[in-house]
Amino acid sequence: MEKLSKLILVGALLLLTASASAVVVYSTSFENPPFVLGSINNQDGWVNGSGTGQSQSIVNNYARTGSQSLMWDNRSTFNSFYSVRRSFDGQAGTITVSTPLEISVWLWIDPAVSQPERLYGLYATNSGTGTLGSTALGMTISGDGRLRAGTSWSSTYSGPVLYQNPALVGNWVQMVLQYNGTGGKAFVFDAVGNQLWYTSFASVSLANANGTGTNSWNINLGTDYNLTSNRAGLAYMDDLRVVPEPAGVIGAALAMLMLSRRR
Repeated sequence: MEKLSKLILVGALLLLTASASAVVVYSTSFENPPFVLGSINNQDGWVNGSGTGQSQSIVNNYARTGSQSLMWDNRSTFNSFYSVRRSFDGQAGTITVSTPLEISVWLWIDPAVSQPERLYGLYATNSGTGTLGSTALGMTISGDGRLRAGTSWSSTYSGPVLYQNPALVGNWVQMVLQYNGTGGKAFVFDAVGNQLWYTSFASVSLANANGTGTNSWNINLGTDYNLTSNRAGLAYMDDLRVVPEPAGVIGAALAMLMLSRRR
C-alpha cells in the first residue's frame, strides 16, 4: 500500500511539472525564423481564411515580445473582413492534440485609428479547412472596447455585447478560448495577468479537436466588422499559443495528491 501511495505521489508531481511546461501544440511570436516580413499566407502552415482583401502582414514596427508581430491594417473601410487560418491534425502523430485545450493570443488595438465597428478576433473551427463561417468558438474585441463571444461566427460580430471596457483598447490584452471536449470558455486578461472577463458555453461543436483525423480543426485569426460605418482600424497580434488547458492538468494532479494522502 505504501508503495502504491508513492507511485501515486510521483505521478501527481509529474503532472504538476507538466502543467508548468505543458506540451505545446503550437506557439509563435511571428519572429524570423520562420516568418519573414509581408503576408503570413503560406508561411509556417498559415493560409488565407475568409475574405478577399488582404489586410494582414508580418511587421517589425510594433510587437509585444521580440521584434515582429501580425498587423491588421483596416484604415481603409474597403478591407471589410478577413482572416488567416492554420489547421491541426495531431501534428502528424508526434504531438497528440487532446482536450481540454487552450488557445490564446495577445491583441493590441490602436486607439488613435480604430473605430467602434471594427472587430479583431480569435476563432476555433470544427474543420481543417474551416473559415469564419464554421466558427465553433470565438471572440472579438471592437475599436471601442466592446467584447462579443459565442459558438458561431454571427455571435462574434452581431451578437450581444457581453463586456465593454475602454482598457481593452490601447493596451495589450490576452484573448483565451478553452474547450473541454463538450463545452467551452472564453476569457480576457490584462497585460499583467488579471482576469477582466469570463464566460462559459455549455455546448461547443469543436468535436474534432481531439487529435484524430486529418486536418481535423483549425484556428482563424481575423478582423471583422458589425456595421459598415465607422469600421476603420489598426491592430497587432502576438504570442499565439495552443496548449493543453493548464487547469485540466492541475486538477488531475491535485486529485492524485489527495488520493495519495488518503492512502
